[in-house]
Amino acid sequence: MTEVVRNEFAAFGAVITEPPEGTEDFEPVAACNWESLLAFMACDTQWRVGVGFGGMIWIGLDYTACDVVFRRRGFADHIWDDVRVMEEAALPILNSGDE
Repeated sequence: MTEVVRNEFAAFGAVITEPPEGTEDFEPVAACNWESLLAFMACDTQWRVGVGFGGMIWIGLDYTACDVVFRRRGFADHIWDDVRVMEEAALPILNSGDE
């Protein structure tokens, strides 16, 4: 994250959380979004995938399984909306065929 963007966030009172040590692949995350990111990552094994002659297609998260993850991990219900936004953003990338 550039210093300009960090300052713009700070001007609005947003706190930016630096990723933990050893996770250089992550950009800094706004503190208000950190729990949402953790919930999304906790559901990373709950994707529904279809396989056919055309290859593999990512369908979406298995909401029933994600509910178990949420209850077991103690994520608040309002975080679910954020996870669904991330799911919607991830699907076109997962289905693009790029690796």
